[in-house]
Amino acid sequence: MSKKVFDYDDTKGASYYLTQVDSSSGQTKINWQLLAVRALVKENKFAQANSILSSLPSGLSIEQQQEKLLSQAEIAVKTGKSVNLNEILIPSLSNSQLYRYYEIKLSLDGKNKRINDQAHDYIELGKYATGNQEKQVINASWSFFSKLNPSQISTIIVYDNETILQGWIDLSYAFQNNSKAIAKQEDDTPEIIAEKTKKQKESLKQIANDWLRQHPDHPAKAIIPLLTGEQTLSIDSANAKKVALLLPLNGSSRIFGETIRQGYSDAIKFFPQEPQQNLLVLDTTTSSLESLIQQAQEQNVELIVGPLLKEEVIKIKQLAPTIPVLALNKVDDNSSTTNKMCYFALSPEDEAKDAADHIYAQNKQSPLLLVPQNDLGQRVAQSFAKQWSKLSSNTSRAYVQYFGNTKTLSANMNRNVGISLTGAPIFIDSEPTLYSGLGGIGFDAIYIYSSYDELTLIKPMLDMGASKAGGSSLSATMIYSSSKSHVAHASTDFYYDMNHTEYADIPMIANRSSYTVTLPSNIENDYSLLRLYAMGIDAWRLANRFNQLDSEQIDFLNGMTGKLSTTEQCKLTRSLSWQQYLNDSSQQPTPKSE
Repeated sequence: MSKKVFDYDDTKGASYYLTQVDSSSGQTKINWQLLAVRALVKENKFAQANSILSSLPSGLSIEQQQEKLLSQAEIAVKTGKSVNLNEILIPSLSNSQLYRYYEIKLSLDGKNKRINDQAHDYIELGKYATGNQEKQVINASWSFFSKLNPSQISTIIVYDNETILQGWIDLSYAFQNNSKAIAKQEDDTPEIIAEKTKKQKESLKQIANDWLRQHPDHPAKAIIPLLTGEQTLSIDSANAKKVALLLPLNGSSRIFGETIRQGYSDAIKFFPQEPQQNLLVLDTTTSSLESLIQQAQEQNVELIVGPLLKEEVIKIKQLAPTIPVLALNKVDDNSSTTNKMCYFALSPEDEAKDAADHIYAQNKQSPLLLVPQNDLGQRVAQSFAKQWSKLSSNTSRAYVQYFGNTKTLSANMNRNVGISLTGAPIFIDSEPTLYSGLGGIGFDAIYIYSSYDELTLIKPMLDMGASKAGGSSLSATMIYSSSKSHVAHASTDFYYDMNHTEYADIPMIANRSSYTVTLPSNIENDYSLLRLYAMGIDAWRLANRFNQLDSEQIDFLNGMTGKLSTTEQCKLTRSLSWQQYLNDSSQQPTPKSE
């Protein structure tokens, strides 16, 4: 039997192969059964796949037996069961089977943290990759090697003829030693920082050229322009990409889904130079994710955008469809998937991280966070503190003070009770949680993450607390607020109370006057919906560039929701626009000094 029988068509779903099984017999039927199993495994239908495998007759040919063992190993890896690869006869496998074999082995070696074996697995994968697999392997290989520390790299055994492996190691060393964060001195001006950044980029380009001279035929040469910043994300293709947009279009989340869909559909009006998409909109409230994925596969969809709700993103990650996914929310775990999956969300944690960047850039030393006393408030505080610790190299710490709901705040306001600043240090993750208070005089920045209604009470209560403490105002302490409290048509009293307070919001809201496209009337004066509309626009632009999207890219896209970057596991983060409230109700931009 020809090994090519098992190089099946990825565009065909399991239903196609099962139909072929029903209309065949003998050895041909067995071959179709094995192909159907492979398709079912790709669709994560493991029970059905196992049922077919157990029904296969004895006396399979060597090729059939090896295909069966490969499928059983894939199922075991995906379901967390033990795998014995020793039964698989490597010399009898075709190139496509060898690619699957090393995918399985890489997953097992990664789980067991066998660095040397993982390094060699990536090299083997590269040998048998074809088409889109080649780019995926290059990106995955760089993601692996670039994160190894020197002691981990030293455990990798490189033989004389392993030039590709040596190239990856040399590249990892070169970039790790020359792409560290720029050290900022206290008296550095923006011009000095810009000059340091320019010199670092020039140094990286020189190092990359030196590496290329030593490794002219190495597969990583394809990503060097991206690593040095000479190449930014380009549009994948001039042809219309077929995209399935998965959103909740009924029920309690309908308003969110419809607004994102509106933004996604209107994006071409804002960016007419970009190609149209062949769009398939699917409602996650009327069908299961499994059936929606099957619909997408049957219609030859190239990319899934969505789903939106967190539980559905967790579910689609578990299902790991063969089609790449741009999820519109984030998940907490960092486990990898067999398909390419990126995550784009309007995350409060991202906004807190950006606030830390902005406040630190203004040379503040002792920030205090005022956040709600709930899970959201704790997550915001943790995200801010982690970034602050990274920026300050642990030389200063962020503090937190929690507030109650609007009812509690209003009651205290009526009793003339101000807010005294007595924050507790934010301990990150597993640090000891010993309480240590700090008087308000020690804080030079306050970041308030609250709703508009909460902020209308918090700001005057802060002034009241400061006045009672020493008869002074908060004029020496800079106050910052989040987009959560920025609304259209705020009251005159609000602008008066918030005078000179800086706030963050998405560029689409900050730069509304620069857009000539007429916004839908139902959202133009509702900032919460406008942010979702902007998210839809950015999701459309990201879909046009998805094949270029990889980990660790900084400010690759000036989006409507912010400057977009990717971190590990292809999670997108945002840098927002910072502005300032003035009591004449105007809103003047405050440039970010980064």
